[in-house]
Amino acid sequence: MIRSARLPLIVILMICALACAATRAAAQDAAAPVPEAQGPHAFVSLYASFAALQFVDMHSTWRALDHGAAEANPLLTGVAGNKAGLVTVKAGGTAAVIAVSERLRRKNRTAAMIFMVSANCAMTWAVQHNYQTVR
Repeated sequence: MIRSARLPLIVILMICALACAATRAAAQDAAAPVPEAQGPHAFVSLYASFAALQFVDMHSTWRALDHGAAEANPLLTGVAGNKAGLVTVKAGGTAAVIAVSERLRRKNRTAAMIFMVSANCAMTWAVQHNYQTVR
């Protein structure tokens, strides 16, 4: 059985592994032109991992707030304590990041890949920071 304190770390490591696998697959595909009809297979896992990180970030934020921490992001200080508000903001932000990535992917797949990997890394850092605050 996995201890609940280690579960967030395991989830983060799994998400990073998915992102690395997607990046490696995209790098292999970069040599050959990919028809648009095949779709953004490498991006699907990056989008899924980003969405999963958003959920883990909400959980870690609420745990940190329950333990007396303050929201560090000035844009979220008003909604961090309100679960419905934070879910709405996170869902909108996730949709916006994916939309920007899709628009960028049509013009430059490499730049879109770097953008999504960077977004995943930034969210991973935020999640681990929140969980370290709780300790």
